[in-house]
Amino acid sequence: MSLVERLRADVGSHDNTSGLTFEERIVASIACDSETGTSQERYKAWRDTQAGARPPEHLLPRVVRHIECAWPRFMGRAALPLSNDELRERLAALGPWYVPFAVGDGVNTIEFTDDFGSAIFADDNAMRMQFRSELIGGTIEQLFGPELGECSVLDIGCNSGWFSFDLAERGARSVDGVDLRARNIEQARFLADYFGFPNARFDVADATAFDDDRTWDVVLNLGVLYHVTDPLAFVQRTYELCTRFAVLDTICHEEPFSGFVLFDAKDPSHPHEGRESWEFHPTYRGAIDALRYAGFREIVEIVADEETAAGLYRGGARRCFLAVK
Repeated sequence: MSLVERLRADVGSHDNTSGLTFEERIVASIACDSETGTSQERYKAWRDTQAGARPPEHLLPRVVRHIECAWPRFMGRAALPLSNDELRERLAALGPWYVPFAVGDGVNTIEFTDDFGSAIFADDNAMRMQFRSELIGGTIEQLFGPELGECSVLDIGCNSGWFSFDLAERGARSVDGVDLRARNIEQARFLADYFGFPNARFDVADATAFDDDRTWDVVLNLGVLYHVTDPLAFVQRTYELCTRFAVLDTICHEEPFSGFVLFDAKDPSHPHEGRESWEFHPTYRGAIDALRYAGFREIVEIVADEETAAGLYRGGARRCFLAVK
């Protein structure tokens, strides 16, 4: 007999003399009870009760950029002498692909995706990646210039290497990319050979349990924070791994409190999800406080100007932080 069944039988009985009562009525502040749907659906139901849109908060100094989207420079070259047919054969063998790389003469990895990839490409994923590349890599290049040539970079959750290659092309001395999924690393290694990046290395590793003793000058933590179950420890580990600065790019919920929203029913087999079926999404203030908790000395935000802000960045639902150690 379960505890609830026992309580129903004993406490809820007419001859109960313990003085206890047992109440099963659900009282919720939203139009669904605690057992209805996923936590995402319950969160949306609560959000729908909040009247009026809030203007995005800005609580940090900001580097404002005018963003012009274009394919990264490295995509205009090839270090491997492959015909288009040979290239397509290699890409097909490494597929499905979920990051759009322009390779060869009119060849793109979007040719070798699946139904999920087709859906995200239909949402103009190429433009989104180009925007983020210039927002993140372009800003680092502008701020640090020749100093970038002295820097080693760790790209946590590198997928198939887009941002790793971008910083290597912009002058980083060396780049290491790690990702949970072996197929992503196979793709990144092939592209490192194809585009000619001997200073870019890729390995399979779980970002939430990354126990490497090395440190890097720069750590990229891009699109990973909202896929973990211990966000404070993850940001702390980001701090420990870098010696100069880190870039944290993440979804941020707009509620004006410091915290994390717990989401469930995630599918770990999904190519854009994390290791767990549960994950914490930060609020904007929660992301800032997590960086402060980790020990970063200075934090600034990287934003696009009003004319060129795009996607989730436009309304503040996604944020990019540069945190100096």
